[in-house]
Amino acid sequence: MKPTLAPADAAARPRSEHALAGERLSVRVEGLRLEAEVGVYASERGRKQPIAVSLEAEVASEAAHPEADLGHAVNYAALAETVRQVVGRQHHELLEDLAQALADTMFADPRIVRIALKVDKLTALDDATSVGVSYERWR
Repeated sequence: MKPTLAPADAAARPRSEHALAGERLSVRVEGLRLEAEVGVYASERGRKQPIAVSLEAEVASEAAHPEADLGHAVNYAALAETVRQVVGRQHHELLEDLAQALADTMFADPRIVRIALKVDKLTALDDATSVGVSYERWR
């Protein structure tokens, strides 16, 4: 006997929470370009250099279905602004330090349950598009 697919009207029926094995919702910001004071070399002190920050913030289940209530949603524009503020606050010796500072700040929001960050220097090596670090944290 040939396996059958779900009836055509199955997609139109409302989802039951009991029918789901689980779900995840993440809010992303890709390639946010900024000027940052970062680096350990004397030539990197007192000057800004281009970086790119990408992040993916997985949100708690109560924030996954905000029902059009922006007060309950994790806002990508607010995440980007948080990145801008942390990057502009001080000189960071290492990209790793900057990534951890970003994660610390993002995790002040209890709706964020996992954060994955990429921080790249865009002009550190002449023969590479970028160099950088990836950092992930979860509750």
